[in-house]
Amino acid sequence: MQFISFLVITILLAPGSAFSGSIKGKTVFLGKYEQLNPHKTGSYKKACGSDIQNESILINNKGVMNSVISLHGGKLKKRNSEYKLNQKKCKYEPHVIAMPVDSELKIHTSDPINHNIHTYSFENDPINIMFLPGQDAYSQEMEEPELIKVECDLHHWRRAWIVVTPNGYSAVSGRDGTFEIPDVPPGDYELTAWHETLGSITKSINVGNDGININFDFLDVPQKEARR
Repeated sequence: MQFISFLVITILLAPGSAFSGSIKGKTVFLGKYEQLNPHKTGSYKKACGSDIQNESILINNKGVMNSVISLHGGKLKKRNSEYKLNQKKCKYEPHVIAMPVDSELKIHTSDPINHNIHTYSFENDPINIMFLPGQDAYSQEMEEPELIKVECDLHHWRRAWIVVTPNGYSAVSGRDGTFEIPDVPPGDYELTAWHETLGSITKSINVGNDGININFDFLDVPQKEARR
């Protein structure tokens, strides 16, 4: 009996074993929107193809892809890791990255033509370098929370976003708009959903041991504010 009691106490006190829940949900836009025209590559069509999808807003059955959902408040771990940004078929893959501070960003190129990567950042060191075919990866550590726009000085349609978050509790919504942030310690937090075109929404939430389900409708964001 003493052994069983000791085992139960050990399990209860183990970090993250019992006292954590997941945040699950979906980012949607329930208003009207027009499908964006693809980018024309012009003189680069031999290497890139004539059309490239405009990824600044992708909605599938009302679900919004590439929204960044981030958790704020409490003493949340950073969960440092390595994140990759590739230059493939004349666009950035993935289009949106969410990564915690003190994590490393590794930039590759898989294309047979020259590219330039240009980040517009203020809290972290900006990047503005040329990539040649077959070039080795370039690595940089992101040390401060920041929203970073990534462009290319050679190809006007190439754009991506790096969202550096203060901790490791974040997610990027999938093709249908769904997301999940696992293993969140119980407590009161602010949960923010951000999208490059539709804007930002923040909600106050309480996470219990059973987790929480929460959805964001970007129609709630005044569109004048969203497009600033």
